Amino acid sequence: MIGAAVFAGVFAVAFVAFGLFVDPRKLWWRFRAPHFDNPEPHEPSAASFMWRRVALVALGLFLGWQVISMLRLAGVFETGPDHAEVLDRVENAALNLETEDGQGRHKWPGGEGSWGGFIDPRLKGPEREDPVATLVKENEDSGGDWDSEASREGLSGSEADTEPDPKDPFVERYEIDGICLTVHAVPLPGQSERDAAIDNLMYGITTDVVDSPCT
Repeated sequence: MIGAAVFAGVFAVAFVAFGLFVDPRKLWWRFRAPHFDNPEPHEPSAASFMWRRVALVALGLFLGWQVISMLRLAGVFETGPDHAEVLDRVENAALNLETEDGQGRHKWPGGEGSWGGFIDPRLKGPEREDPVATLVKENEDSGGDWDSEASREGLSGSEADTEPDPKDPFVERYEIDGICLTVHAVPLPGQSERDAAIDNLMYGITTDVVDSPCT
């Protein structure tokens, strides 16, 4: 991309330079007039020469704009998206993660938490550095990231240290560039004990997005 931008930039500078600093009338008399026995009647009008200069400058400016666009896509001017763009991507990711009534989604490994593998690809853009969803741990001492019904009831000690039951609803919070994405997951009814034992349940998903850090 950068190589193409440099190539186009050379032509952009050349076109602008020819349009501004080279007299097309002199070029015509030097290279075209010798082909005619009587060149005066064949000489283009002053307006024609002027439009040629305008066309060259316009083409050079157009190529210059394309060069800037290519350099932006290559990430030369910025290393990451602005906050408004990140917020828009987070909202789109949250909307795509949600499920309709009666429909569910398996956990999506590959990133942080249960849904990071789903969220991160939807935060990507043309920038050099993509935003990444970071799981916010609800309880550092519990060794888990689940916010189950039991944890919300305030259990502590040995009860809080037990592995959360996959059949319980849970909440995970992800922070992306100072934006908090909360994912509420509720297991769908009627699933087998075997699926619960191997943590292969389907969950109904709802989300909340707040333009502030997770607290």
